[in-house]
Amino acid sequence: MNFKDLEVIKILDDERNITSAATKLYISQPSLSYKINTLEQELGVPLLIRSKKGIRFTAQGSHLVDYAKKTLNGFNKMKDYLHSIDNEDEGVIRLGVSQNLARYDLPELLSSFTDDFQKVQFKIVTSWSQSIYKLIESNEVSLAIVRGDVSWKGYKTLLNKEPICIISKDEIDLEKLPSKSRIAFETDTRLQNTIDSWWKESYNEPPNEAMLIDNLESCLKLVEKGMGYAIAPNIGVREYKNLNVVPIKNKENEIIYRDTWLLYREEEDYPLMQKFIKHIKAYYKDNN
Repeated sequence: MNFKDLEVIKILDDERNITSAATKLYISQPSLSYKINTLEQELGVPLLIRSKKGIRFTAQGSHLVDYAKKTLNGFNKMKDYLHSIDNEDEGVIRLGVSQNLARYDLPELLSSFTDDFQKVQFKIVTSWSQSIYKLIESNEVSLAIVRGDVSWKGYKTLLNKEPICIISKDEIDLEKLPSKSRIAFETDTRLQNTIDSWWKESYNEPPNEAMLIDNLESCLKLVEKGMGYAIAPNIGVREYKNLNVVPIKNKENEIIYRDTWLLYREEEDYPLMQKFIKHIKAYYKDNN
């Protein structure tokens, strides 16, 4: 077994489908099936259970998945560190970023850093905050920028407190809000729970949900056209000058915020990483 075999196991775990995994590995499905059979024979245990719905790992296979992830992550971190020894301004940074932050903050955050550190390479994953949190927990990324409440045992820095707001082209009348058309958008569970809890605390009837959009950006474009209102963090409102924005408040009349956090481990101490961490903190301090 070698590193390529471990990569095969990791991708099988990511895809949970032989055809999709083969496509991602740029090999044929029969070649991948042969590779799996060869590994099972070499290890002397079954690794996969196949079904019409896809694949799942046996107990032995699940143990191998954990081993593959830890080994590959450790190898990548070692390579990153070796590249930084001779040149403090050169290396690879593995970064996980919450989806909306990737849309609104990441381009400027990265470009302003690479202006000074042109030899840095970024390996970036964007997804919902819960998914990014799992990636840093499993050591698949070195840094994570996530939103919402997190319980993290490593280093954690609060970057931003962002009010959750009612956003509308028309003037906002809180008493009449349940009768107005609401444009909802798909988001992570924590934010959705926060919005739902506020609504139940504030009203005795459900919202008049007219649309469900798959992303915040499209949601706000529809709001701009007067198609309804939205309840969302104000991250996307920066680009719109003609929208009415009212922060939501709890029963104590306190604004409800969505926090942005930087997460990393104590061992992320090589010079390039420290410079990027410092840059992230300065970027959010300057833009808050």
